[in-house]
Amino acid sequence: MIALLIIGIIVASIGLYFWRRYGADFDNQHRGKVASIIGLIIIISSIIGSSLVTVPAGHRGVVTRFGAVTGTILEEGLQVKLPFIESVVKMSVQTEKYEAGAAAASLDLQDVRTTIALNWRLRPEATAEIYRTLGLGYIDRIAAPAVQETVKQVTAKYNAEDLILRRDEVKSAIEHSLSTRLLQRGIITEAVSITEFQFSDTFVAAIEAKVAAEQAVREARNKLERVKVEAEQAEAQAMGEAAARIAKAEGEAEYIRIVTDAQVAANAAIAESLSPEVLQYIFLDRLGEDIKVIVIPSGQGLDLVIPEVTP
Repeated sequence: MIALLIIGIIVASIGLYFWRRYGADFDNQHRGKVASIIGLIIIISSIIGSSLVTVPAGHRGVVTRFGAVTGTILEEGLQVKLPFIESVVKMSVQTEKYEAGAAAASLDLQDVRTTIALNWRLRPEATAEIYRTLGLGYIDRIAAPAVQETVKQVTAKYNAEDLILRRDEVKSAIEHSLSTRLLQRGIITEAVSITEFQFSDTFVAAIEAKVAAEQAVREARNKLERVKVEAEQAEAQAMGEAAARIAKAEGEAEYIRIVTDAQVAANAAIAESLSPEVLQYIFLDRLGEDIKVIVIPSGQGLDLVIPEVTP
């Protein structure tokens, strides 16, 4: 716009010169007037153009006057400033990504290389101060050393193995530390991601050996549990079979007892109906036809009535 202003001044000056120099010459006077008007239009356009500035969406405009930050911050859209003496530096307040690698040592003195991905944005009200103190390369000046120091500080509190097993806890510690540090310089930390952990070859080999050993132990334990379960199943089966046999024996014993009781009761009922005469009849009836002599001990209470034999 300054160049346009200079051009307008030159054109207007030339037109004014011709207007005054050749006042009697109508053609030259007319040309001078036209040039003066054109120069004046250029001057006015340059002034208006230098007074207006457009701040894109997601940005803030930091106003500087002769290179010095005034502290004025312009919002998005069409804004007005002092022509020619003020400039506007447009700074993004949108979320951006910063990624950096950091080397550190764990609590057990293992070398660890970490890659950190940082999602960040500027505090809109702090853009003027950030530009004044850090310039446009603020993220590299602030985030790079902050990431390095924070990763070293947090990593030193954990063993190398815990950096993997307690990854979420490590991530939270790094995020909290970075957020606090960057916020002091007007940078808001939205998210921190640990994209990679790299360890020495020796440590990786040791971890693989440990995992293999743990896997073998788990397999042995699983086998032991399987054997234990099979033994318990066999024991339960044996106990079940023994219980079944006992139940069967008890049932048979109960059956014998019931049958015996019934037989005794039946015998008792029969005994009541047996008189000596009936018994004698049964005795004689069951004797074979070829019996000729019967010896009966004395004192048995048998009073046999021998039937008469008809000759």
